[in-house]
Amino acid sequence: MDLVVPEASCFDVAAIRPEHDLYVLKSKTPLALSVAGVLAMAGAAVVNTVESCELIRDKVATTALLARAGVPVPPSWATGDAALLQPLLEEGPMWVKPKQGSKGRGVRRLADPAELAAFLQTDQPSADASGLPLPVFAQREVPSNGRDLKTYVVADSVWAIAKPWPIRTIEDKYGVPAPLPPDIRAAALACGRTLGLEIYGVDFLVADARFFVVDVNAIPGFRGPEEGPRRIASYLYARALRGGLAARASTAVGTGAGSVEGRSG
Repeated sequence: MDLVVPEASCFDVAAIRPEHDLYVLKSKTPLALSVAGVLAMAGAAVVNTVESCELIRDKVATTALLARAGVPVPPSWATGDAALLQPLLEEGPMWVKPKQGSKGRGVRRLADPAELAAFLQTDQPSADASGLPLPVFAQREVPSNGRDLKTYVVADSVWAIAKPWPIRTIEDKYGVPAPLPPDIRAAALACGRTLGLEIYGVDFLVADARFFVVDVNAIPGFRGPEEGPRRIASYLYARALRGGLAARASTAVGTGAGSVEGRSG
């Protein structure tokens, strides 16, 4: 197994070729995604696919696809001007999130017009390099029991861990095992089918019998499920065998396993 960190070397981009039976796309940095994309186009097996990893970085597209598939998500809106959220605030608090945010960075709760005005002054995303406004993604605040229910999925294996948010301690990162209701398990698997993911995590907010999907991550840290590491290893080994056979049949590349990592990974 080789650890591949594209940012740590200067390589000939025209010479990128599959050299392993399987590539595990852990990091989602721009360069890691570019390299993994070239490898996939050349016939390499990649988990998760580049298309899926790029898709779930877009909260607008991800939420729209999940809603269309019947997965419960909070009422959600997207706009280029956060000031347009003001009429929606009259109906209740909202959570504003960066379109490509992660780990809770940049998430803000807005409860009234005064908080929206402060957000417009200090936190609204600025324009991109071409001068176009960056999108603002907002979701209605939904009922919850005060903790995130994080599900971790490897193919058809699903575990549930309850964690506080925001996380402040090492104990918070690992959380505590939680019961996994059949309907939440089904929703987690539906997220994978809809978004094309094999190894991933889905965050739920739960209140009594109601639940909502609020985030999806490709290959999260898997802190908490004791069986997780062994299940990941066995699944990737089987995928490497299948990927290697396909690759040798089509491109006659060598054997092994690789992990495409990036500096943020």
